[in-house]
Amino acid sequence: MKSRRILIIHQDEETRREMHSILSHFDFDLMYASDGLHGLYAAKENQPDLIITDIDIAVLNGLDMVGMLRNEKSTKDISIICLHGEMDLDYIRSARELEASAFLIKPYLDNSLIYAVKKSLGETDLKVNKERRPLRYEECRAQKLASFINYA
Repeated sequence: MKSRRILIIHQDEETRREMHSILSHFDFDLMYASDGLHGLYAAKENQPDLIITDIDIAVLNGLDMVGMLRNEKSTKDISIICLHGEMDLDYIRSARELEASAFLIKPYLDNSLIYAVKKSLGETDLKVNKERRPLRYEECRAQKLASFINYA
């Protein structure tokens, strides 16, 4: 079975590393972007199954980026999880209007992230892939970075 692709968009590298350490044990192909513009490009280029994005990201904020993805035929059906650092009802309402599959408030528990990913992908069960050695964050990031170099 083909690995599901997850694009993580967050400007804080430590947060990207934390998400990597949680999700790398499952059979996912993980990709990363540090701002909304690169996230938009990566989503169009790689067609992930799921996007996890912070709302407060540079260049193009998360909600604007999600709105642009929803307006594109090729990306309108991608499942999206939105993250924010506080309980802001306007952001939650906006994310819901943009059909985000989940909204997590940071800091979230590892289990909350796993549950949101599972729900967003329509998975009945996520099992750790014990046969697969998870790539380190640096390895995974280096593989995906090449696609951004030609974008600038």
